[in-house]
Amino acid sequence: MNAPRPRMLGIVGDSGTGKTTLTHGVARILGQQGVTPICLDDYQRFSRAERLARGLAGADPDANDLTLMATHLEALRAGGTIQKPVYDHDTGILRDPEAVAATGLVIAYGMLTLTPSSLANLFDLTVYLDPDDALHQHWRFQRDTTERGYAPAQVLAFQDANDRAARRYVARQRRHSNLVVRFHIAHGYERFPKESAQRMEILLRQTANFAGLAPFLDQVERRTVPGMHLDRAIIDADGRRSDRLFIDAHVNQAVCEQMIDLIWPAHLGQPHVPFSLPATDSSQVAFNPGLTLLPILVASMLVQRP
Repeated sequence: MNAPRPRMLGIVGDSGTGKTTLTHGVARILGQQGVTPICLDDYQRFSRAERLARGLAGADPDANDLTLMATHLEALRAGGTIQKPVYDHDTGILRDPEAVAATGLVIAYGMLTLTPSSLANLFDLTVYLDPDDALHQHWRFQRDTTERGYAPAQVLAFQDANDRAARRYVARQRRHSNLVVRFHIAHGYERFPKESAQRMEILLRQTANFAGLAPFLDQVERRTVPGMHLDRAIIDADGRRSDRLFIDAHVNQAVCEQMIDLIWPAHLGQPHVPFSLPATDSSQVAFNPGLTLLPILVASMLVQRP
């Protein structure tokens, strides 16, 4: 008897938009089912030094082996094992390939996840991450200088070229995604560290993916949920019919817990979402409703998809 094909989640966005954070969040919730995360930004053709010498940004398709990436995604969709390239994002060096086997859920995340757009057909759900520009630049600067070994001057020197490549190659994938997530800087934050709360806007393209969210969305539409708002059946910036959900940065934990019970009902096999909400700390903003609810929403869509 053939094993069932794995579910596939595709996450796309520019460098530093939160792809890895979302991947880790979904994996934490659904890990008991077996999760295979695969970073598609590893399909770089060149080392960082070679890429810079050629004048190529990381998001440029010419800098990536997209044919191999597509072949590997198709193999994982069929439940197979691949020899995935490894690009060391801290040092910018290409390393030996590693074996990656499909499990119950494959999470593929990268800047070119939906390039070409036909790759969208491989996924059960696709998410495009699109934070405010100032917030995105801050997140990327913090990551590149603290985790990836770039000097601040290097990050600033590459910023314009990276942004041009993102507008040309990454942004065009937005229209092919099922879910578009925008983080906005909350009013009153002069500084916005990664752990601070942001207002979140989610475009839910009207597809079968969202049938399981009906009880949650109905409650929001009735305006019975403080700090949340829903616009039904808008035409979004990509010309697609969507529902638009807003989650305020200051939604409290009690409301968030109430919503989790609707998003993640007991019939999913768990009476409560399988991890605790972040604890609040009066000295800092530790609880982030958007970042808490987003992986739960995505996990629920995958589990409840027809």
